[in-house]
Amino acid sequence: MAGSHESKTAVLAALFANGAIACGKLAAGALTGSGAMFAEGAHSIADTVNQGFLLVGINLSDTKPDDEHPHGYGKEVFFWTFLAAVFIFVAGATFSFFEGIRSLFDNEFHARSAAELGVAFGVLGAAFLFECAVLVIATRALRRGARESGWSFWRYLRDSPDVTTKMVFFEDSAALTGLVLAALGLSISEAVASETPDAVASILIGFVLTAVALMIGSQARSLLLGEAASPEIRAKLRSIVMEFDEVELIVRMLTMQLGAESVLVTGELQVQPDLTAEEIEHLVRRIDEATRSQLPEISSAFWELHRHPLETLAGPRRSERS
Repeated sequence: MAGSHESKTAVLAALFANGAIACGKLAAGALTGSGAMFAEGAHSIADTVNQGFLLVGINLSDTKPDDEHPHGYGKEVFFWTFLAAVFIFVAGATFSFFEGIRSLFDNEFHARSAAELGVAFGVLGAAFLFECAVLVIATRALRRGARESGWSFWRYLRDSPDVTTKMVFFEDSAALTGLVLAALGLSISEAVASETPDAVASILIGFVLTAVALMIGSQARSLLLGEAASPEIRAKLRSIVMEFDEVELIVRMLTMQLGAESVLVTGELQVQPDLTAEEIEHLVRRIDEATRSQLPEISSAFWELHRHPLETLAGPRRSERS
């Protein structure tokens, strides 16, 4: 999956681009009185703040495990991404709905000069180019992660725990959609001398932002609640464990995504009844070495070994790697 470096690069690019774009959109909105332009300005402000949230999450997730958090701080990324999704709705979608509804009820046409329209469409065009550049960076990071996972791009976009890069991708996709809607709304408003098309564009931008907030928020919530590792990782882990002749049965195996690149494993194994304590210790070490080399995503593993389903031979054995 895409590493934290690629995720941070995508987030930083989005942060600087959205900050500059927000200033331009708000200035153009104030100049033209366009509700859609104000909605897009609020959208960019929300995106800028969200990139700050994502950077905080990425940096905090690198904190080393301690006594209070023995499995590390990987879920910081999921928490801050969830906050970003909430902020998209509260600050972006809500304002877009408000501005669109206000313009509908006001419906007083704002006569705009050619210079004002030039500024507005110039800002929208520049924003479109900036957002395209950021989207390319995020897409490359996602494609790299998809190749490393052996997944298709769309499968990775749907199921990957790399929520920070996915947030940038969805935000910029929504931003490009919003820019097109704002441009269409403003153009049609000028053509028919009515603010209604511009107001409708603002409301549609609100729906786009709501969809993104729900999509990302749902994924982040699932990960915060303890989502399991992907089916491929679970199947590979089962295959690795069952390669050892001493293991007769995997009684139970549970996984949990601790971070974008970190998985916790707990399980119970039924082993051959004639194994000595020393042989069991050696078996655990061999299983850990095999999983470490073939599944680096697994950061911690706890195995409880049984001679048969009713008799425990050894307590939980732990494998940790930095």
